[in-house]
Amino acid sequence: MDLSIIIVNYNGHGYIQACTQSLRRLGSMLRWEAVVVDNGSTDQSLDFLRALAAESPAFKLLEAGSNTGFAYAANMGAEQARGRFFIFLNPDTQLVDTNITKLINFYYQKAQHEKVGAVGVKLLNFDQTLQHNARSFPNLARQFYESFFLYRIQAVPAFSSYFLGWWDHQHVRKVDWLSGAFLFIKASTFFDAGGFDPRFFMYSEDTDLCLALARKGYSHYYFPHFTARHADGGIACRDMGTRLAQIWAARTAYFTKNFSRAYALAASLLYGLGMANRFLLYALAGNISKAKPYGRAIGYYAKSK
Repeated sequence: MDLSIIIVNYNGHGYIQACTQSLRRLGSMLRWEAVVVDNGSTDQSLDFLRALAAESPAFKLLEAGSNTGFAYAANMGAEQARGRFFIFLNPDTQLVDTNITKLINFYYQKAQHEKVGAVGVKLLNFDQTLQHNARSFPNLARQFYESFFLYRIQAVPAFSSYFLGWWDHQHVRKVDWLSGAFLFIKASTFFDAGGFDPRFFMYSEDTDLCLALARKGYSHYYFPHFTARHADGGIACRDMGTRLAQIWAARTAYFTKNFSRAYALAASLLYGLGMANRFLLYALAGNISKAKPYGRAIGYYAKSK
């Protein structure tokens, strides 16, 4: 098997239909399978996936039975996958290109000279604007720039370094880490890193994986010559306050694991200041509807600690 596409679904009806439909366009260009792990969906998506798996041998369904989180479910899918390469693909993502062989060829070209870890592709929002899915590793300085809106000053590369906002994303580039919305990686490399850390329920597991591989000498690449569309947060941000709090908790866990508790505390305080800044900004502007998610996230995080 050349390729296994691993998708974690949770109440993604509508999105998962469009996602799997885009995979059908791959045809027989290479030997591929799609392994979909359902995290205990209660909407119509599970019925759809059961019918799809019964109809097409290219689609395999694994039912986790409950919401185990992205990292745990993705690892479950990887353990059952047979492909030499993996693509971890969000269910709110659709392939625009279908020639995945050029992505595999790019991998082999780079692998002749170095250890290649993860590869990301050009991700577009559904309005065709660019998503900044290739990023620098988070640190205290970058958290400060984000919390106090300095990251918007793209003329100063240091300020926008987390999202690489100063870069046009039009050419191949070595980067620190790539979003798990579309993450291409050789199966053996994924397992060499130990897979995703299941302690991350959602968010930061992709950053953590890329950091673990970087520490083992692997390089990660952004490859803009393959394109997919991604409804960023299409499933996860139905409750924005909860999503922001989960990001906050995941970043704190990331810094605690990979640096120190003191470092994580400092980063968490900066993140909290950023949330408060946004809450105040929207409230002062009179836009209470936008301010409420930040207030809910601060309360949610405080209670969950």
